[in-house]
Amino acid sequence: MAKKYTVLYILFLIFFISSCNNKINTPALSPTPVPSPSPAVDPNQKPLILSCIPYASELKLTEGWQCLADYLSDHMGIPVKFEMKKTYKPLIEGLKSGDIDFANTGPLIYVKAHDTAGAVPLVKPIPVSGKSPFYQSYIIVRKDSGIKNISQLKGKKFAFTDRESASGFLIPVLILAEAGIKDFKFFSDVLYTGDHDSSVSAVYNGYADGAGISNYLFAKGTNERLGDLLVIKKSEPIPTAPIVVRANMPPDVAQKIKAAFLSIDPDKKENRYFLDIIQVKSYIEASDKEYEPVRKAARVLEKMGLGTD
Repeated sequence: MAKKYTVLYILFLIFFISSCNNKINTPALSPTPVPSPSPAVDPNQKPLILSCIPYASELKLTEGWQCLADYLSDHMGIPVKFEMKKTYKPLIEGLKSGDIDFANTGPLIYVKAHDTAGAVPLVKPIPVSGKSPFYQSYIIVRKDSGIKNISQLKGKKFAFTDRESASGFLIPVLILAEAGIKDFKFFSDVLYTGDHDSSVSAVYNGYADGAGISNYLFAKGTNERLGDLLVIKKSEPIPTAPIVVRANMPPDVAQKIKAAFLSIDPDKKENRYFLDIIQVKSYIEASDKEYEPVRKAARVLEKMGLGTD
């Protein structure tokens, strides 16, 4: 019996020593770097209100902008709530009253929001279908219409998107004016479709003979109807729609919002999801002086009696 316990004791010692040697000889694993945590979001803090108007499918855009709002909230540690506005008027009024803290605006709407409400631009987008923070306005007709230039639109029906749109109204009117058209009596009828896709449909289906739209639709190349349309005039480059903050936004908060937009990494799958929906590749800094050409164009139209108010 004593021999049995002796053998067991020896085996135990061998096992114990072997285990210790393994621990001594095994190199220590390097600690895995832990990224700095995002600031905690205080649910009791009053949320910042982010807004825009529908420039594509409202349901899908709401999803994308809400995802962006969630990203901004996590990055800043400040709750962000997204609210869709139907038109630009309540958006500008919201920036003026303080009911909206920051918003995605069109170039023309930014100029109005800046001049009437003191809105300040923070960043502007590089569109998902482009390479720079600029775009253009196109005058389009059907290929089979026989219309090759603006003068041939006389007595025809023409479609704009919205009187508050730079590429869908302001710049097309400027193009028409530069072609010698002094007022809308040049056309038999003028339509306002509400958005660029609807203007394309109006021309494609024959409800309008011509229209002014953004070149984004052509750059995306996903609309089969565009194959039946002809671009008869292109504008000069227009700076893209900026993200603006209300006039009395605390500077430190405005800086946080700006930094949050600039921090968006388009190579991350989760970011790419909402960026694709809102049709943005990435964001870069913006300044008021970039929109002076838009402001000057608006002044020209005012003198012509074709203002946007």
